[in-house]
Amino acid sequence: MRVNTVISSIAMLTTAVSGHSVNCWGKALHPDFHTLRQALGAVENGPDSAKADANSCTKVFCGRDMSIRYCNEGDKTRTMPMQNIMDSVKVIAHDCKTEYDGETVAGGVVDHPDHWSVVVQTEDDDCGYYGWDEYPLADL
Repeated sequence: MRVNTVISSIAMLTTAVSGHSVNCWGKALHPDFHTLRQALGAVENGPDSAKADANSCTKVFCGRDMSIRYCNEGDKTRTMPMQNIMDSVKVIAHDCKTEYDGETVAGGVVDHPDHWSVVVQTEDDDCGYYGWDEYPLADL
């Protein structure tokens, strides 16, 4: 009985600490699913971490008129392992996948309770079209 109580307590604490919220706002701003998979494939083959100053965002991917941004809502510069960022992109791909204008799309934001977030969107004026088809499609 006591072991079950301890296990239950640990499970609840883990859920509380790792809890995040997902917002799948505006389908018109979601990149198509194939492009998102290519972008994630590029990120998987890039640097091991991303750094963002306090209360700012940094682009970890920018191309094909879409971006993946890591945002630090804390009051100090923070470096985030790229795996954590990719996991958040995969949450968006899973939770926000939908049909829009005849295409499968996915985009939005994942907010984490420890003051960081990941944003996936299209129509980013800074991110033009350029070739990066050499990257494998990420498994989603």
